[in-house]
Amino acid sequence: MMATDQACDGQDLLPIIAHALPTVISYTLPSERVVQANAEGARILARHSSVLSETSNDGGGEDEGADGHHGSSEYVIDAHSEVEETELFLKRVAASSYAHKTWTDLRRTLVYLRTEVRFYNETTPMLGLRKHLPVVHHSQYDLEGLVPEDSPTTDAKQPSPFPEADEAKKHELLAGRGGHILLQSLSPTHGYFQDSPISPSQALLCLKAVAELHAGAWGNKALLQKISDRLSSAGGSYQLQFRNPKELHNMVASWEGFRERFRGLDGTEILEKESVTRLGQRIYDMAEWVSKELSPNVDDEYATLVHGDYKSMNVFLPNEAKDGGEGDAIMIDFSCAGIGYGMSDVGMHLVHAVLPTDLENGGEEKLVEGYLVALEAAMRQRDPGKEKWTYNRDEALRHYRLACVDYIRFIMGRFWRSATPDSFESKRKSKNTTLINRNLAAAMAFVKKVDGYLATFEKEREAAALASER
Repeated sequence: MMATDQACDGQDLLPIIAHALPTVISYTLPSERVVQANAEGARILARHSSVLSETSNDGGGEDEGADGHHGSSEYVIDAHSEVEETELFLKRVAASSYAHKTWTDLRRTLVYLRTEVRFYNETTPMLGLRKHLPVVHHSQYDLEGLVPEDSPTTDAKQPSPFPEADEAKKHELLAGRGGHILLQSLSPTHGYFQDSPISPSQALLCLKAVAELHAGAWGNKALLQKISDRLSSAGGSYQLQFRNPKELHNMVASWEGFRERFRGLDGTEILEKESVTRLGQRIYDMAEWVSKELSPNVDDEYATLVHGDYKSMNVFLPNEAKDGGEGDAIMIDFSCAGIGYGMSDVGMHLVHAVLPTDLENGGEEKLVEGYLVALEAAMRQRDPGKEKWTYNRDEALRHYRLACVDYIRFIMGRFWRSATPDSFESKRKSKNTTLINRNLAAAMAFVKKVDGYLATFEKEREAAALASER
């Protein structure tokens, strides 16, 4: 345990905690931390007084200020009040902690932070979605000298702000930059849990929550334009224009290496199918077309706000859901939020968190339909004038299948290039890792599915090309 009011990683957290608990006295940080590629998180146990006393600081004068108050007042802790302990959660990004990254990857980390802070501070008040979002006590960022305020999230080609071969200057620019988000605690003692894989009934609760998110912005062009300008014109952690170009450039070699390392293992017969042997080249050839098809403008009929990284570990489920019960899921981590098709969230969620055995025999179709029904209900509740609004099923399934193809492009380029049977085994219980990068049956089932989806889109693109030539 860390000493109570000492600095944490060189930073005293009391001023941050005071945004949630003005009477905070001290705090401790349990030893366990959440350390991810783009942020760190920690539970905070804050000790605070249960009573505030107001003191006047006006020197005895009665001059009335412009706000109608006499003098100025401040709050102090009542010395006779009881001391209570409250658990909070702090997510932090210290830019200097990521100095080892290339500028492309470092910039992505920084704009993830900026996007999430902007989502909570600017977008959330316009969505009317409180029951599916955490309580955020305070969030802010400072990226001065690194990422200009008007630099688009998707501008992966923004020049590096660091002078060449000047590490001292680089660390100077990174010092003190970053930000934080202080949230309510959603631990099991507070009524929530996270898990992966999850059951179909639990996945449906997650899909109902994200359907509410999608409905909150769907068809609202003014809001979608603000989201495009302030969050991202292309939402999604795996959006092609947001990724390192090397992932796509090395796609063919990545797939060939993956096949070589996994072929011959039980359950990998699909890897011998002729069309699957060429999957790396096929994904490479179709990547930009698929990404474009999944990147709507704000005035597109089906454009909405997407979460962008909708894995099960970015959702807290109510404890009742452990036994198949109902309740409201709470979504977190909106660092990749932006404009997109809602089916991108659905596709990622089901692949990331639901076992292939639960998706067989109509299980996948049932979950997709459950999302669509929830979306339509949320749309009608938001706008009674949309009493008969529906998401055309053919269009919805097309978007879902495109999202699956797009997701495998990301997985192949980012993770499968170095995946081995041993790495699958070592990550088998890693809940934050997508199932298709730790469960061989899930990976092979997804390859089989995408092989078929991709064949359909190859024909669609070819037909469109022929039509344009006439």
